[in-house]
Order: sequence, then C-alpha cells, then structure tokens
Amino acid sequence: MKKEVGELETRYRVSMLGANSVYFLTAILLLTIGFYVQYKDIKKGLLLTEYVLILLPPLIYLFWKRENKKQFLRINPLKGRHMIFVILITILSYPVALFFNILFLVAVSLFGTIDQMPIPTPHTVSEYLLLMGIIAISAGICEEIFFRGFLMRAYERLGKKKAIWISALLFGLFHFNIQNFAGPFVLGVIFGYLVYETDSLFAGIIGHITNNGVAVTISFLGNLYLKNGFLSDSNAVQMPNTSQLIAGAFLMGIVTLITGTGAYFLFRHLRQKTTRAVAFEMMQQGWLEEKLPKLKYLPILLTMILYGYIAFLQISS
Repeated sequence: MKKEVGELETRYRVSMLGANSVYFLTAILLLTIGFYVQYKDIKKGLLLTEYVLILLPPLIYLFWKRENKKQFLRINPLKGRHMIFVILITILSYPVALFFNILFLVAVSLFGTIDQMPIPTPHTVSEYLLLMGIIAISAGICEEIFFRGFLMRAYERLGKKKAIWISALLFGLFHFNIQNFAGPFVLGVIFGYLVYETDSLFAGIIGHITNNGVAVTISFLGNLYLKNGFLSDSNAVQMPNTSQLIAGAFLMGIVTLITGTGAYFLFRHLRQKTTRAVAFEMMQQGWLEEKLPKLKYLPILLTMILYGYIAFLQISS
C-alpha cells in the first residue's frame, strides 16, 4: 500500500489550481479566438476550437508537469462488449439530457426571451458526413480528453463522486450558452460514471461521439422534412415559448421515464462486467500538496462570473 501511494505521489503532479487555471485560460481562448474564428467560418472555426484551443492546453500542461499522460488520462483499452453498453446507454440517455435541458429552459424563459443560437445543420449527405466529423468525432475526442480525462482526474483528490459531478458542472458551463447548460451537465455526469466504471477514457469518447452523432442525425432528418415541405422554415427556427416548452417537457418526461429506466438497468449490468478504477482512496493521500490552496478555486469563480454575464446578455437580447 505504501509503495502504491509513493508511486502516486511521483505520478500525479497536477495541482487543482493548475488544472483550474488551464480551464479558465481555455474558456478565455474560446470566448475570444474561438468565437471569432467560428464567426468567420463556423466549420473551420469549430475544428480550430476543438484541436487547438481545447485539446492543446491540457496536453501542454501535462507535458510541462512531466505527467504520464496515458496513465493520467486513462488511455486504457475498452472491451467490445463494454463499447456496446456505452453506445446503448448513451442513446437511451439522450432523451434524459434533453428533458432536463427543456426544464432548465422553462425556468430561463420566465426571465426573458432567448434567441435561437446559430448551429450548423446538414442539408446534404456530404454536409452530414462533414458535421459528423466535426461535431461528433472531433468534439468527442477533444472535449473528453479535457473534461473526463484532464479535469476529472485532477479533482479525484476530492473523491470519485465530487470529481464526476464537478467536472460535469464545468463541462456545462464551458458551452457558454444558457440554452445548452443542463443537457451537457447531465451527459457529463453520465460520461463520468462510464469512464470510472470502465477505467477507460474511450468510454467517454464513444459516448460523446454517439450523443453528438444522434443530434446531428436528428437535425439532418429534420432538414429533410423541411426540404420536402413537411415543416415551414419559420416554425423550425423560432424558439418555443414557455407554454410550448412546458408541453414539450411533459411529453419528453414520459419518454425519459422509459429510456432512463432502460439506461439505468444497462448501467447496473455494465458495473457487474467491469473492473472499476482503483486507488481513489489512496489519491487523497497521494496527490502532491497544493502550494497556493486558497487560490485553487479562483479561476473557476472567474469563469462562473463570465458565464453569468454572458447568460445575462443572452436573456436581455
């Protein structure tokens, strides 16, 4: 046991202040360079945002700290049957995340009207494949390395559950879109537990790719309906009002009750088939002591203030 603790002390040098500072810096890059390049060209801008602004900062920090990146990020193989479970759980969890996102929008709609955010949607097969590569695959890889790999590991000194839920909260905030906070938060929790249970970051990556792939596919099918005249363009782009959101939440709640139950039982079955991540208890002893413990949450506080300001602007506009 003492030897394992000693190995952890030499292995995990990332401080919470350092991890939170990387998070805050990445948020600033997203709000400045990221938004600018996406405004100029949404597809190229998204690619640059994912691979340069989101993926590079944590990797550079881990390299600077001389961490074992494979060990720290949980780059462990994922068994084929576990992969199937992850995909099925994610698909069944999609309505759950959507349900909580609608509930959050109901609460937000009481304070003002929110305009529909410009999100690229595919109209042709070639656009569909391109957006699957950008929104599903690229985002799944880069964002999972950052949140379920880098941040969740950094918070493990606080315990497994806190690491999962805090990293999920930071994932929801990172979108800087009040319309899209609760859904990513719920999914972040689900992906966190999947990564922990399988002890593989690939579980989060595959789950993220599956979720975003479902979203891109639904938008593609919706545009096919538009193309064939089943829906009008004006109805498709307008944000629903509060009463419509409540009705949608009621209907989605019924679907969520069914699919969420299925996802829960699949997750329980997955737990029986996996070896969970080890050394969580030891990590509270094994992490190196913080040099500036009182400042470790300051970058997160600053990010939350930024999020609150942007959310205020979105509601006010």
